[in-house]
Amino acid sequence: MTPGGTSHARSGLWGRTQGIRTAELTRETDEGGFGVVAEVTRTAYFLGRRIDYVLRVASHEPPRLLDMVSVAGPMPMHVTYTFEPDLRGTLTRIRVRGGAGGFYRLAAPLLARQVRTSIGKDLRDLEHRLTRR
Repeated sequence: MTPGGTSHARSGLWGRTQGIRTAELTRETDEGGFGVVAEVTRTAYFLGRRIDYVLRVASHEPPRLLDMVSVAGPMPMHVTYTFEPDLRGTLTRIRVRGGAGGFYRLAAPLLARQVRTSIGKDLRDLEHRLTRR
């Protein structure tokens, strides 16, 4: 993982203690399927705690951009995925922005490092799943 949340994902094993465990489409667009206004419900584990949250698709420009904002969960979150062709495959960037209160605000530096680690594990798992086919 390079600074700024960029990763040339390499094969790796799924992190057992943190990361996204489930993600499912729980609200389709008015036309059906995935796209702007669709919602994805996710369950993740972070610092040993289960976190359930819902992200709504704000922008979707396949195959290069997916932008989502939280509509339910423990804290506000904005997640942007970008994908670019690269000599080694696809360069994936994930930017996570969010607000934190209480404990999360006090632990912000530690949390930022843990979020980067968790995203890196999620990217390695995604690459492993894609190259396994």
